[in-house]
Amino acid sequence: MKILISNLKGKELLEIAMKNQIDKLISVYSNYNETSLLDQYMTKENIKVSSINAIDACKQLCDLIRNQSDNDEIYIATDGNFLGSILNFAANKEGADFIFYSFNGQIIQMPRLSINLSDTKLKILRSLNDSEQTAILISKNVGISRAMVYKHIKSLMDDGLVGQTNQYEKYFLTNAGKMVII
Repeated sequence: MKILISNLKGKELLEIAMKNQIDKLISVYSNYNETSLLDQYMTKENIKVSSINAIDACKQLCDLIRNQSDNDEIYIATDGNFLGSILNFAANKEGADFIFYSFNGQIIQMPRLSINLSDTKLKILRSLNDSEQTAILISKNVGISRAMVYKHIKSLMDDGLVGQTNQYEKYFLTNAGKMVII
C-alpha cells in the first residue's frame, strides 16, 4: 500500500497524491484550522501534532512513520513551516521511501539523507539524555577512555547534537541530539 503522510494542503497535496497513485493519505497538522475542505475529503486520517514542543512533535511523527506496515511504501510531502521541517527530519530518520518538498508551488523530490552515527556516539547521546555529564562520567557510563570521549564529543558538538555548559566542563544533549535518539 502507498501511504502519503503530509502537512501540505490543496493543489500540491492533490498533485503528489495523484501522480504517485496514493492508497492512503494521513494529514498531519498542528492547528485544526490548517485543514481545508479538499484535505478533509481526501484524508483517511487526521493526526494532530504538538506545536508546543519540537521534541514531542518529532517523536510523534517518527512513531507515526514507524507504525506503518513494513510492506507499505511511505511517501512524505512537506513544506518549509515548523511542522514540515520536523516531518522532513522524521522522514529521513525513519527511512521513508520517498520525500517531496513543496517550494513556491513547485514539487521537488528530495534525496533521502541518513544520520550515520557510530554505536559509541549513540551510547554517548543516550547517556547524556539522562543528565548533564562530565567527560569522566561519560567515560564510565559508555565504557571508553576519556581521550575517546573528547574525540567523540568534539564531533557531536560540531554536528550540533551536544552542547557544553560553562560550569565544570559538563556536556548536555541539544534538541537536535534528542531528536536523533528518539
